[in-house]
Amino acid sequence: MSTSAKSSSKKTKKPGLFRRLDICFPWLKLIAVCVIGLIILLDLLDFTISKTRDPYDKIKIAPMAKHVRVSERTLEGKKIVALTFDDGPSAETTPRLLDILYQKDAVATFFMLGSRARYNPDIVFRAVKDGHEVASHTMYHQNLARIPAGAIADDVNEAQAVFREILGQSAALSRPPYGSINDHVRAHIGTPMILWSVDTLDWKHKSTESIMGYTLDQVYDGAIILMHDIHPTSVDAVPTLIDTLRADGYEFATISELIAKRNITLVPGASYYGFAP
Repeated sequence: MSTSAKSSSKKTKKPGLFRRLDICFPWLKLIAVCVIGLIILLDLLDFTISKTRDPYDKIKIAPMAKHVRVSERTLEGKKIVALTFDDGPSAETTPRLLDILYQKDAVATFFMLGSRARYNPDIVFRAVKDGHEVASHTMYHQNLARIPAGAIADDVNEAQAVFREILGQSAALSRPPYGSINDHVRAHIGTPMILWSVDTLDWKHKSTESIMGYTLDQVYDGAIILMHDIHPTSVDAVPTLIDTLRADGYEFATISELIAKRNITLVPGASYYGFAP
């Protein structure tokens, strides 16, 4: 075959698939480049993170930043009270209470039922993330002083298993339902027992005025205030309670913050009603 024939054969060779597409649809390459570029750009701009069991399901952050709350609370020179809530968490009311506490930069201690915490792990996790303390109110809200010692241990241990599953650790404090205590409870509760010195009777008299009346009649430096986060009316009263007590020189602390401030060492099985200076 001559050189001219070979040259002619090369010229008539059919182009490959991609070459034919490029010839027929030259704009495809441009579209592909634009799509890839857009994907890369979106990936660079999207700082969304998700965490298992994190109530802040999607938190927008910058690459070098972290979602950290800096509290403005100070206990120095203040009278201190511990605001506590029993019987939750409730999917209907506790998130709203957490919102209020966050807005007011106030903290509380939540004595949660294991039976409710089990079905609301995100609320439990958020409470701790917001700087609150989570403690045990047992598993099923039984009157521990009226059940056998073995049943007390089972109830308490089941609740602690729930808290370990959600938070990675047991609750350090407990509050027996109804404040009902006997020798069997003291022997099997496994933690210090935190009772209360200010009973707002919020479960009975469901109004902000009543809650405030009972609180102001009983409150003192080191007091433990009892409320219930399962009642909408109790949650409604919290902003007024916080503002009123702060105007009178009080600040809010978790139970653990309060006992640290008072330099007290708690004893498992012992009961505590308040921590006056």
